[in-house]
Amino acid sequence: MLDMLRDRRTVITMIVMPILLMPIIISLSSYIASDRIKKAQAKDIKIAISANENGVDLVKRFKRQKDVQIIEGVNKKDFEELIRNDSLDLAIDISEDFDSRIENGKTAEVQVFFDSTDEGLFMKRLKNTIDNYKEFIVKSRLVLLGEEMNLIKPIKTSEQDVYTQTESLGKRIGGFLPYIFVIFCLMGAMYPAIDLFTGEKERGTMETILSVPASRLQILLGKMLVVVLSGVISGVLMIIGLYLALKLNPDVPGWVITMANELLSSQSLGLIILMLIPLTTFFAGILIPTSIYAKSFKEAQSLIQPLIIVVTIPLVIAMMPGFKLDAFTALIPILNVALATKEIVAGTINYGLLSLVFVSLFVFAGIGIAICVRWFGAERNILRT
Repeated sequence: MLDMLRDRRTVITMIVMPILLMPIIISLSSYIASDRIKKAQAKDIKIAISANENGVDLVKRFKRQKDVQIIEGVNKKDFEELIRNDSLDLAIDISEDFDSRIENGKTAEVQVFFDSTDEGLFMKRLKNTIDNYKEFIVKSRLVLLGEEMNLIKPIKTSEQDVYTQTESLGKRIGGFLPYIFVIFCLMGAMYPAIDLFTGEKERGTMETILSVPASRLQILLGKMLVVVLSGVISGVLMIIGLYLALKLNPDVPGWVITMANELLSSQSLGLIILMLIPLTTFFAGILIPTSIYAKSFKEAQSLIQPLIIVVTIPLVIAMMPGFKLDAFTALIPILNVALATKEIVAGTINYGLLSLVFVSLFVFAGIGIAICVRWFGAERNILRT
């Protein structure tokens, strides 16, 4: 382990990246998002209106808005181009029969041109004005009929979520969290595995190590423990980095920090970290035989890097709707960790299924250890150059 800590590349991958990467990403993304929203809210929206001599009341409502700038004399044919090059934020085309249809109690049409890439920052203000005008017209029509709003609202629907807000948010966060720490566990274990086996080959020290008064199994377990510990440390530091990013970032809303404190309790973090140990041992069972087989550091990297893509697939599946932790998914490695994390963070974990997850992980970890022992016991693999 001391030898690993002397290697700059390993230290960066195992310690520096996990604890700094998430705070940097969250801080930058939240700052950019917050700054963009503030600028959009402070900006006067530039709207072009093609009224076709209709909708005078609606146009007046837009003109009364303090945050709206009406651009006169724009041809409807130029709406799309002007919005695309940011000369306009929105454009409205009021149909030629708008007034007559409103007067006759029919539905009139208003076409809105917008840029979907602004994430609705401008469209929301426009819709508020249009919705208020719709409500005004409906009330006017009901007054003429001598009726009340209840006439057009025969059914009132109330919704009751079976999960609390904390549980729902926990499931969303819990689905994203393993996508990060599992990858960092793999990356944290990757470079030590390559260096402790392929690196020893390249340096010509593998034969020297095998000549010391220790059994081959002891040597393997010593190296394997370093690989597993490196992966677990990377995963744990990533979780700590994520928590610090939420805690110390001034752009993160207070309710998010409060929710994070509730979701990432000491119990949930403890269970997640416990899962990392057999999971990383399973990773080591794949990384070490590959590193033993490889002739050079470069070859080991090319053989191992596709594993990141393979590991990503079950993590993406776990984030899809409809996938839950059950007796079947609890037996699938990586997917079971992602689904269990989702339930742990939400506080809805079934401890029977969690036990099955741990049993499955330890079985796969045992298989990984057995494969490593078999490969490390064959000199044709160890001394392959």
